[in-house]
Amino acid sequence: MKPLTTMAVGAAVLALGYGAADAQNGRQIKNDRQDVRQDRRELHRDNRDVRQDRRELAGDRQALNQDIKAGRTSEVRQDRAEIRGDRREVREDVRDRRDDRRDLQKDRRDLRNDQDVRRDKQDVRQDRRELQRDNRDVRQDRRELAGDRHELREDVRDRRDDRRDLRQDQRELARDERTR
Repeated sequence: MKPLTTMAVGAAVLALGYGAADAQNGRQIKNDRQDVRQDRRELHRDNRDVRQDRRELAGDRQALNQDIKAGRTSEVRQDRAEIRGDRREVREDVRDRRDDRRDLQKDRRDLRNDQDVRRDKQDVRQDRRELQRDNRDVRQDRRELAGDRHELREDVRDRRDDRRDLRQDQRELARDERTR
């Protein structure tokens, strides 16, 4: 197979492969955007849950203080159990919020990386197009150079013929002058 044919076949195979990879990268970007939106929703939900749990905790503390002042020991025990439960819920919601923030940061990083990959692939495609143009220009320059070499050989032949004709004419002139 000629080198140019091999290069053309290789370029076609590569182009088809990059087309499929670019489509998959597009899906990855779409999925990453959806992940970011979902993580933001979960983070908002977690913030709302933490605020609600803290309000409940404050209400339970207030009820505890009132029960202590009133001397209701059974209700004090119950209020303390509710406070422990509320604290546990706050810790869980804070942990969920931290995890969701971490997920959100990771998804944003993934999205940036996928977009960088897409830009890199676009740069590679642009570089390939420029390389093809440059190769086409080189081939054209070589054709022109071959034509110029051909013209140069013809000019050298013409010059040689002209010199031979000139010498011939000079000999004939010298002969004619001698015979005169």
